[in-house]
Amino acid sequence: MCRRPARPSAALTLLLTALLGSACGLSPAADSATSPPSARPVVDTSSLEVLQPTVWVCRPGMVDDACGTGLDATTVDRRGPAGTVPMQRAADPGADCFYLYPTVSQVGLGNAPLKATGTEIAAVRAQAARFGSVCRVFAPVYEQYTVVSRLLPAGPSPFARAVAYADVESAWHDYLINDNHGRPVVLVGDDQGAEMLLRLLREEIEPNAGERALLVSALLVGADVRVRAGASTGGDLASIPACERHDEWGCVVAYSAYQGDPPADALFGLPTAPSRGTSATDDLPTSAADLRTLCTNPAALGGGKGMLEPYLPTARLVGDSLPGLAAANLPAADTGFVTYPDYLTAECRESAGRAWLAVTPSPAEGGDVRSLPAIDSPPSWGLHFAEFSLTLGDLVELAGRQTVAYLAEHPAPARGHG
Repeated sequence: MCRRPARPSAALTLLLTALLGSACGLSPAADSATSPPSARPVVDTSSLEVLQPTVWVCRPGMVDDACGTGLDATTVDRRGPAGTVPMQRAADPGADCFYLYPTVSQVGLGNAPLKATGTEIAAVRAQAARFGSVCRVFAPVYEQYTVVSRLLPAGPSPFARAVAYADVESAWHDYLINDNHGRPVVLVGDDQGAEMLLRLLREEIEPNAGERALLVSALLVGADVRVRAGASTGGDLASIPACERHDEWGCVVAYSAYQGDPPADALFGLPTAPSRGTSATDDLPTSAADLRTLCTNPAALGGGKGMLEPYLPTARLVGDSLPGLAAANLPAADTGFVTYPDYLTAECRESAGRAWLAVTPSPAEGGDVRSLPAIDSPPSWGLHFAEFSLTLGDLVELAGRQTVAYLAEHPAPARGHG
């Protein structure tokens, strides 16, 4: 099958003039009682293009849905295992989660094949599956640029990025045509997955009123999303703002994490040298000097410190499949995850033009068996390979709370009888 680089969709070209500038839904639950509910959005799918049949790792109704089992967590306090927390999947969730996994393929090519190997499945199970407690999870395979591409001196080629994005756009269109039916959506991505979703937001969702109205939130971890200094928009996204409350919707959460302060050569956090997506600022309406990198703490969106709810995958769940996280360095348990209550705090910090999420373990006490996972990467990468897991519980809770706020503003239509 011939692979085609991404291009603007026909729908985008036709709808841009008429639909640009629709209001972002910012809906605190306290305000919903004073304003009439809005109608569910309608997306015109007639011009959407699907390039090839989508390969799904997780999708409701799949026989081999990787997001279905083995997701319970062992609670570990300072003395050791303290019980098991069962994973409760939502029986009839009110929203969907569309998830893209990070750079995991280690094949010796520029782009990964369009197939779900053990590596992709492990990433989806480690990051996306627990969102099943608040949403239906859709996780497509895409021909991502590989670890080999990532480590080239100039990074992935524009063609490698375009191939990956074309698959993402196609899978998104497939989902809208066949599965969405006006349901609200949380976008979830890490690393390259976050990069691709940021591009999807910028090029298609933000300019398209129907698609934008579906957006509960975009949770973009490990991606340097840029905004105007002193503002919550105006960089990579023109009008979709940063999330500032846990009860608002139509907004973006983004951060890269370091333990404490990053080194001087840190890879993430500077708007003039973004590690994801477009590397230039020439196509942005704001100059580089007026940009800052967005940091939104999922445990404390309003600012300050928050206690994190980590869910670290175990070797039982993912084996040796995740880059940077060797099985020998993962927590040991008979469950798929371990969680460390009251162990990690996080706060957004800024210094010398850089913004990051600073993660700090609780002060060491005698006999505390918990520790941050050992990561096989240079200090400049910080907690990049673990930051999604370190904030996973907070992200899932946030997605649930934002969905409640969205549904208060957009109640589902009454079901017909007969």
